Amino acid sequence: MSNNSYLNLIVLLAAIASLIFVVATINAGSVFAKQKFHATLSGSEEVPPVDTKAGGDATFTTMKNDTAIKYKVNVTGLSDATGAHIHSGKKGENGDVIVDLLKGSKHNPTKLGMAIRGNISDSSLVGPMKGKTVADLISAMSNGDTYTNVHTQEHQKGEIRGQIEMSSNATGTSSSIDMTLTNATALPTQ
Repeated sequence: MSNNSYLNLIVLLAAIASLIFVVATINAGSVFAKQKFHATLSGSEEVPPVDTKAGGDATFTTMKNDTAIKYKVNVTGLSDATGAHIHSGKKGENGDVIVDLLKGSKHNPTKLGMAIRGNISDSSLVGPMKGKTVADLISAMSNGDTYTNVHTQEHQKGEIRGQIEMSSNATGTSSSIDMTLTNATALPTQ
């Protein structure tokens, strides 16, 4: 192979590697932007504690580069919720409502209780979060400053509650991107 051909090959490989890097960076931004949060709801987490057989689980997944959150709250032992919210507050503390999870959501009875599903956007934020962004809510969730609770007619201040915590399961890994970049930048030897 002549020096000129070898130089052209190097330039071509560098251009391909640059393109792969840009695509991988764009994909990494969308893959790694997703964060997952969860809360396990029970009466014992309410302040003061509530004696109930109801329980639940809430999941929150960030979307669209932290401009929206998709949520699902599964409740067992009750199907007559009068409210479901995200509140500001650390574990053991009561706080203001910052998101109404029933407003604009889909909520359906299930065999064992009810399911509440929806999306949170900037316009969903109320109380001390009004005028802020979903990114601000995500920051509060990441810091352990939020909880979810479900209200009923019998327990108007909340029947079940759970602190929102970051989930341990990741939504993606970087190994496939790293392999692509490593293989793309390898130069042939003579």
